[in-house]
Amino acid sequence: MTHTVMARSQNGLGDDERRQLANVPIGQAIRRRAAITPDDVFMREQQLGVYVERTWAEYVADIDKLACGLLRLGLRPGQSVAIMGDPTYLWMLADAAVISIGAISFGIYTTCSTDEVAHQVSTADAVIFIAENQEYVDKLLTVDDRCGSVRQILVDDTQALFDYEDPRILHLERLLHPESPYTDNERRELATLVESTEPDDVALLVFTSGTTGQSKAAMITHRNFMVGGAYQFCQVFPDMTGPGERPVICHLSLAHAFERIVCLYSPILTTMVVHIGEDIEQLTPTVVQTQPYYFHAVPRIWQKMASRAITNIDRSSHFKRWSYRRAMKVAKRYRELQWSGGRPSPFLGAQYGVARALVFLPMLRKFGLDRTVIGLTAGSHVPEEVQRTWQYWGLNLINGLGMTEVGFVAFQRGRFPKAGSVGQKVPDLDVRVAEDGELQYRGAGVFRGYLHEAERTREAFTSDGWFVSGDVGTLEPDGELVLRDRKKDIMITAGGKNITPSLIENTMKGSPYIGECVLFADGHKYPTALIELDSEVVVDWAESRGIEFTGFTSLTQLPEVVQLVASELERLNQQLARVEQIKKFRILPKELEPEEGDTTPTRKIRRSQFERMFAHLIDEMYADELQEMEQFR
Repeated sequence: MTHTVMARSQNGLGDDERRQLANVPIGQAIRRRAAITPDDVFMREQQLGVYVERTWAEYVADIDKLACGLLRLGLRPGQSVAIMGDPTYLWMLADAAVISIGAISFGIYTTCSTDEVAHQVSTADAVIFIAENQEYVDKLLTVDDRCGSVRQILVDDTQALFDYEDPRILHLERLLHPESPYTDNERRELATLVESTEPDDVALLVFTSGTTGQSKAAMITHRNFMVGGAYQFCQVFPDMTGPGERPVICHLSLAHAFERIVCLYSPILTTMVVHIGEDIEQLTPTVVQTQPYYFHAVPRIWQKMASRAITNIDRSSHFKRWSYRRAMKVAKRYRELQWSGGRPSPFLGAQYGVARALVFLPMLRKFGLDRTVIGLTAGSHVPEEVQRTWQYWGLNLINGLGMTEVGFVAFQRGRFPKAGSVGQKVPDLDVRVAEDGELQYRGAGVFRGYLHEAERTREAFTSDGWFVSGDVGTLEPDGELVLRDRKKDIMITAGGKNITPSLIENTMKGSPYIGECVLFADGHKYPTALIELDSEVVVDWAESRGIEFTGFTSLTQLPEVVQLVASELERLNQQLARVEQIKKFRILPKELEPEEGDTTPTRKIRRSQFERMFAHLIDEMYADELQEMEQFR
């Protein structure tokens, strides 16, 4: 049994209260918020189909119990604790309890390989490892010989651990409900530690994605994520501060800096109420049940949802296909007139109103997004075609830019901004453009440095203290920040032409059938690409046409599928300059998997590893060049 969540009224905080809370350590801020609004709902978590509410007062009471338990186990300020699992209430509790003590919390992506788990745990010298279930305990134990610092393994779900004999394993519930109650002395010790923590102390580690090598541990202070993250979020999106409850959904990994800021720390300053569904893989039912005011997702999720909707339309009745095409013609005229600075006529406005009511709103309702006021995409570049499509449908999808080392950098503002830029910089962040086009930042969100990486920390800053982002971009006269590419990723063809791979890759990902595109051009006569299919969409496409296949690999080899991708690339190539157009491609015979090393836990391409894994496909595309070189040998 499931049900739609009913929002409750909340009064929120005043501007001065928000500013004060943002400038104290996280543990203190949580407790002060609970003192101001003890009965306001902090979060709802679905259990057996029912959403269970927790108020701010209940949240703090549980944090204090868990923190006392961690102190009893010997955790001390400055020590590190790893947390591995999907988003849950206990994940949130663990993070808050560790930080309250003055210890350092860090999350590990559930998709990390065992080698990456060993690297992160050993780099951080984690003394406690908190796992959601057996799967993540096993990942640690597989590399236990490289994780000698771990003294205790705390587990939320211990059902599958009945025959494990490791004495370090302990049910997390035993800390929340100990056999021996916590004493007044233990509670006083905790209170002292909470109050002795400083805003510029390191609160947590966030490991970088590691696209060019091993991940680095960025040291993040309380001030970095409270002022450079949560408070900036409030300033950019004042609607999130109330009045009234603002439902949001926690569905991305809490190891990610963005999800931490939005779902763990921004609620301290706002009327946001975090919702967690029962199954993280079943996002759509959660969205439908919670009806979020604000919904954020990485570009891949926005793209997959849009692709699914378009595929469903293609498989529907002739009348529905005709209605959608007519509605899209009206929507494109309406939005493009707005984006060019014009004002739609009353007649065009009325046409769009009808199209939205009869065609687009029913589509959004199926996703649970018909009441969503703000849609945000961040984490990587969203294809412009995808962003425009959601805006045609009437969902205000905007771009945001943030960095682990900086916090929030920029957001688009207003309703239905033009696709392309990442928006205007956030307040209180200084931005400058270096002579080579690199964007550089300075502000409260800029991190302390990389743990045990003094040389890399020095390389991350200019001599006068600005963080070097590695992004090439421009700051437009109207204040818009536009990203062009990663500084180190610019490719130069054999003809000496500079190519921006991310621009081309994102253009190709505007196709509903393409999940990932990886470009190759450096030192070659022409660009080529390896394509990962969007399996769900292409499977639906093939089945609707009665095309038979036995599995994913056989699907990728079908002539009809190869022709489908070829036609999509030909269509999208028209948006590019001739030198940028993809001349050859190959379809990957497998779906990308972070645990196999082809992508990071956040699905960013590890290009060097990727090139090694698929070298035979790349060589096929450049066979003519290889043959040409043979005559010189």
